[in-house]
Amino acid sequence: MNPDDNAELIIQQKSISKALALIFIPIFLIIVGLTLIRNNSLSFLEKKYRSIHNSYYSGKITNLFLETNSGAQRTIRIDNTWNKEIPFFIYNELNIGDSLFKIAESDFEYYIKTANNDTIIWDVNKFYRTKYLNKLNKK
Repeated sequence: MNPDDNAELIIQQKSISKALALIFIPIFLIIVGLTLIRNNSLSFLEKKYRSIHNSYYSGKITNLFLETNSGAQRTIRIDNTWNKEIPFFIYNELNIGDSLFKIAESDFEYYIKTANNDTIIWDVNKFYRTKYLNKLNKK
């Protein structure tokens, strides 16, 4: 290859990279901006808050996935049918056979430990409730 050809290829590569950057960086910034606006809109926050607030479930813990769980969120299996992500500090206190329930129109989950009849209460909707109420009060 001729050194002039290499120089020409480098110039073409730089111009193509610059053109792609001029196209994709603004598109990326617009997508990020729209996502931030949507995630902070009153209707989005209300929808997320109401969704968690109105949900209900209950069951018995049948698997703690001891060999695969690590990190801030841990997985448990409820009634051998569905998995639930819970914080590690609650996970560390649970055993197989303990119960979990959340009633509708509540923001709290209740973990009932069968070994000593102790109850752990967790505010599962604190994040969206706080953001929603702050946004509502600013309005």
